[in-house]
Amino acid sequence: MKYIFCKSFATKLSIYVLSFTLTVFVVIILLFYTYSRDKIIDHAVDYTHGVLNNMSTQISAQLLTVETTIKQSTWMLKANLNNPDSLYRIVTAVVRENDLIVGSGIAFVPDYYKKKGKYFMPYASFRNGKDGEIVYQVLGSQDYDYPCMDWYLIPKLLKQNYWSEPYYDAGGGNFIVGTYSMPLYDANGEIYAIFIANISLSQFTDMVGKLKPYEFSHTFLLSRNGGFLTHVDRTKIMNETIFSEAFDTQNSQLEYIGHEMLTGHSGTVKFDDKGNDSYAFYTTVANTGWSVCTICSGSIILHELDSTLYLFICASLAIMLVLFLLIYSIIRRLVRPLEKFSESARAIATGCFDVVLPEVNSNDEIKDLHDSLAYMQRSLSTYVLELQQTTATKERIESELSIAHEIQMNMIPKVFPPYPNRDDVDIHAILRPAREVGGDLYDFFIDNERLFFVIGDVSGKGVPASLFMAITRSLFRTLSQQVLSSADIVTKMNNSISDSNESSMFVTLIVGILDLRTGCLKLCNAGHNPPILIRSDRNVSFLNLRTHLFVGVINDFTYTDDEIILEKGDKLFLYTDGVTEAENASKELYGDERLLKVLSEDIPRSDARSTVDTVVGSVAQHVQEAESSDDLTVLLICYKPEILDQKE
Repeated sequence: MKYIFCKSFATKLSIYVLSFTLTVFVVIILLFYTYSRDKIIDHAVDYTHGVLNNMSTQISAQLLTVETTIKQSTWMLKANLNNPDSLYRIVTAVVRENDLIVGSGIAFVPDYYKKKGKYFMPYASFRNGKDGEIVYQVLGSQDYDYPCMDWYLIPKLLKQNYWSEPYYDAGGGNFIVGTYSMPLYDANGEIYAIFIANISLSQFTDMVGKLKPYEFSHTFLLSRNGGFLTHVDRTKIMNETIFSEAFDTQNSQLEYIGHEMLTGHSGTVKFDDKGNDSYAFYTTVANTGWSVCTICSGSIILHELDSTLYLFICASLAIMLVLFLLIYSIIRRLVRPLEKFSESARAIATGCFDVVLPEVNSNDEIKDLHDSLAYMQRSLSTYVLELQQTTATKERIESELSIAHEIQMNMIPKVFPPYPNRDDVDIHAILRPAREVGGDLYDFFIDNERLFFVIGDVSGKGVPASLFMAITRSLFRTLSQQVLSSADIVTKMNNSISDSNESSMFVTLIVGILDLRTGCLKLCNAGHNPPILIRSDRNVSFLNLRTHLFVGVINDFTYTDDEIILEKGDKLFLYTDGVTEAENASKELYGDERLLKVLSEDIPRSDARSTVDTVVGSVAQHVQEAESSDDLTVLLICYKPEILDQKE
C-alpha cells in the first residue's frame, strides 16, 4: 500500500504542484523578509537616532542651563569682590537656583586675598543630595591643591570656558562630578578666579539608563577620552574606557565604534557583540565632547518581524498540508479510471482480448484513452489472429525448406571417402548454403575408369536457385553417360537449359573428365572460378583455362575443352566464389592470394579431407562473426595420393 501511494500518479502530481507552490512561497517569503528587514532596520536607525538626538539635546539643554546660571551670577560676584566673606551667598544661590548643580565655588588665584591665605575658594554644596541642606565651606589647602586640578588649570591656560572630564570630588562633594569652569578676568584682562559649577553624573546615569529604544537594549555615555560616564554595569563607570573593553573582548569593531564617537561622528554600525549580531547607534553631545551610544541586538529589532514570519510560516504550512490533501483527493478522483484501464491493459496483454473496459462518461483525455484502448483491443485481436496464421504459414515454409535442404543434400555425394576400395583417387567435398537451400552444386561418379565431376554456382539464392541446381545436377548425370568430352556435356546442358529458361537464370560450371588410367584430364570452364592445380612437387597455381559463357544464357553456344595431364600425387582444387569472396565484418574479401597461400603451406602433403578442412577453417577464421553472404562449395580431387606415402 505504501509503495502504491508513493508511486501513484495522483501522489506525484500532488507533490509536483505542492513543490511548485512551496517554491513560489519560499521565494515570496524571502523577498518579503529581505524587504521588511531592510525597512525595519532603516526605521530602527531613524528611530534610535531620533531618540538619541532628543536625549543629546536634553543633556545639552540642561548643561546650557548650568552655563547660563554661572554667567548670570558673575555680575553679583564682581560686585562683592571687595567683601570676600559675602561670596558664600553667591555660590549658595547658584546651588539653590539650579536643580542640576550640586555644588558651586569660586577658585581665586593664589594670594588674591592675602588676608585669607594663599588659597581661597568659597564653595557651597548639598550635604546629602538635593533634598539635604546646603553646606558652605572654604576649600584650598595642601591636601586640596585646586590650582593643579584640570577644572582650574585647563580653562586658565586656554582662557575659555571648559567642561572638565568627570572626577571624584574628594574635597568638595565627595562624589563623581563633572565641572563647568568659567574664567573671570579683571580690568587688565588677567584671570583672577575660576567660577565653577559641579553636576552629579548620577543624574545623567538615571536619564541615560532609562533610554531604551528597544527592550533589552542599553545606552552608555562616553567622555571625551572614551571613559564610561554611564553604563549598565556601574562598576565600569570612571573605571574603564570603551577601548579597554574592546581590548578585553578582542572586539575590533567596538574599538572602531569608540574612535568614531570620539571624533564626534554620528552613525550606525553592525557588529558582533559576544556572539550576537548587534547594532550600535551613536551620536555626540554638543559643546561637551561627550557622546552617547545605544547598543541593541539585531534579534530584538527584528523580533516582531521574526515572530510574525514564524506564525505566518506555520499557518502557511498548515494551509499547504490541507491544500495537498485537497489536491490529492481531486486528482485521485480524476485519475481513478486509469487504475481500471491499467487492469484492463494487463488483461489484454495476457491475451484476454474480450475484457470489458470501464465506462467513461466524460469527454476529456480519459475518454480518448478509453477509445484508444478499445481500438487497441480490436487491433490486437485481429493482429494475433493474423500472426497465428502467419506463424503457421512460416512454420510450414520452414518445414518445407528443411525438407528441401535434406533433399538437396541427398542429391550430392556426402559420404567420404566415396570409393574406399580404390587406391588411385581420393575425393573430398563440402557444400554450405548461405540459407536453408542454395544454388551451389557439385557431383562426381566413376564410369569405365573415368571420373566425371562437376562444380557449379547458380545465379541467385534460395528456393529458385536450389531448383535450378537440381536440374543442372540431373542433366549432368544424364548427359555424362552419353559423351566422352566435357565440352560436349556442357554444350548439351546449355542447350537443354536455354530452351526453357524463362526466368533468365544461369549457372557457372566446370565439368571435368579424368582418365584414371592415364591421368588425362579434360576440363570445360563455363564462366566459373579457375581451379587450382596442386602439383606433387608443391607447385600451386591457378589453371589457365579458356573461360566460356555461362550455361543457360544463349542456345547453341559452342564450348571447348582444355586438356592437361595429372601426375601421380597431383591435386585439383575446385571451389565457388563463396570462398574467395567471403567477407569479414570490415567488408574485406578472403581473396585469391590468401587461398593460394593456405594451399601452398603444408597442404600438398595432406590428404583430401585435411586440405578441404584447412581451407574451410581458414575462411571461417577470416569471416568470424560476419554473416555469410554466399554459398560455399569446395571439391578436391587427389590423383594417386598413395604415391606420397611411398615417398615419405
